[in-house]
Amino acid sequence: MTQPYSIQTNQAAKKVDMKVSGTFTPQDYQNFVRDYAKMASSIDAKTFTLEVDCRDMDLLGTDEVEKLKGSFTSYKETGFQKVVFIISPAQTIIKMQLGRVARESGLSNHEIMTK
Repeated sequence: MTQPYSIQTNQAAKKVDMKVSGTFTPQDYQNFVRDYAKMASSIDAKTFTLEVDCRDMDLLGTDEVEKLKGSFTSYKETGFQKVVFIISPAQTIIKMQLGRVARESGLSNHEIMTK
């Protein structure tokens, strides 16, 4: 089974492309935290934009919301110039969940974009 995320660094464009899909198992989440930390230590985040493609993401249950909050706190602590979440027009509930979690984790430099 493929993992439900990918993280790619584009040094030239000063962008980190992340894609999340489905639902994370606890193991997926641990792997994600590890891979995220590895990527974050390899860039000068304050000059980078983090772009997260959430179009294949499932609705979040309570546990996932807590994990997501942890991830958002990491994004904030990494110090990206900007964090962009990409959703599809149909994902109104995901949009609300992302917005709420971003506020609760203090991620003020985020934007939710519909594509």
